[in-house]
Amino acid sequence: MQPALNISKDEQKKMAQPRKRIPFSFILAGIAILGAMIYLVYANTQSSAVYYLTVPELHHCTDCVARSVRVSGIVQKDSIKRNDQTQMVTFSIADSNQTLPVTYSGVVPDIFKPGVQVVVEGHYTGSGPFEAQTLLAKCPSKFQSATPTAK
Repeated sequence: MQPALNISKDEQKKMAQPRKRIPFSFILAGIAILGAMIYLVYANTQSSAVYYLTVPELHHCTDCVARSVRVSGIVQKDSIKRNDQTQMVTFSIADSNQTLPVTYSGVVPDIFKPGVQVVVEGHYTGSGPFEAQTLLAKCPSKFQSATPTAK
């Protein structure tokens, strides 16, 4: 035999009442909001994602005409031509002995000069120069190891 439990009537009423449930429409609304947030994050990252290519990869790319791309290369010696009136700069970049002519209109970084590695972002039609909207010059590292000199 089990002993009888002494439970008050109020406690018995609380135990007899079913637990309150979250309405199904709230659950659906929460799932819809979460789905919309995931979609917006995905769509935003895809629209701002730009591929990073070398000059040979760009020449072999078949679908680069339809999208904006980033290309890295070294500015070639004697290839920089500036037009200060229109702020237009034309130059060539190279990587693995393949060159790419580039046109850029805008402010040029201070460290832009022949021999500097640059990243250009823009559109390539497959023929003619690469039309850059952005020009980034990579700074050489200040922490490169130096060869010790003999004294």
